[in-house]
Amino acid sequence: MTSNRTVQRAIDFLVYIAAHPGGVSMDELCEYFSIPRTSAYVILVTLVQSGMLEVISGKRQLYRTGILAYQIGMSYPDASDELKLIGSSLHELAVKSDRTAFFGKLSGDKVLYLLKEVPENPIITTATVGSTAPLYCTSLGKTLLTYLPEEETAGLLNQMEFLPRTERTIHSQEQLLAELSLTRSRGYAMDFREYEDHMVCVSAPIYRRDGSLAGAVSISGFYRPEDDYETYGRLIRQEAAEISRLLGYRKDNP
Repeated sequence: MTSNRTVQRAIDFLVYIAAHPGGVSMDELCEYFSIPRTSAYVILVTLVQSGMLEVISGKRQLYRTGILAYQIGMSYPDASDELKLIGSSLHELAVKSDRTAFFGKLSGDKVLYLLKEVPENPIITTATVGSTAPLYCTSLGKTLLTYLPEEETAGLLNQMEFLPRTERTIHSQEQLLAELSLTRSRGYAMDFREYEDHMVCVSAPIYRRDGSLAGAVSISGFYRPEDDYETYGRLIRQEAAEISRLLGYRKDNP
């Protein structure tokens, strides 16, 4: 079946704009997608009129995600029994660990944050539901890379650009492969001040009944030298295994 080029372009616009919460100009969209202004204008006007985008007025006109797009996106967790179950467990994890808990899955070449639960005294993090982050410098991303099918991981690694976020960020494929091997051996991944200099995160995989990777869960908090991060690692590994069990996963499933 042949896809509609204009509809696909509109979707591409929405995805790109969603990744830039401060707004995107028409010129930037035209340059990024190599599209004439006249074509971009028609798409943008339609998306604004429908509520999928809204306009920020100023020295230059910017476009950002509209309320309708938000409403549609938020309906996804409500429609998914799997996410409802994970969300309930995530709340318990946040309370138990006294850290912010996340659930994420692969979206293109990034990790997409789908669920977030905060403890009683919430920790401010830059990650929000609907946002994305690199795979190579986040615990969720490392978990996904470790437990995805080998050919899928290899494809992602081959197109990966290692941009520094902090002085501790992984900077080469060789370094990342060593980290993924360590993740597999201990059963959890760690982002030790690699994505944000003041944050440490640990993550483990979630499986469905059929053994497929549903995504990954993590807990995140401020770096404190006195903390025992191996204990956090064992906790996230145990909680991820329990969530997988609730989803019907057993190691001996056919």
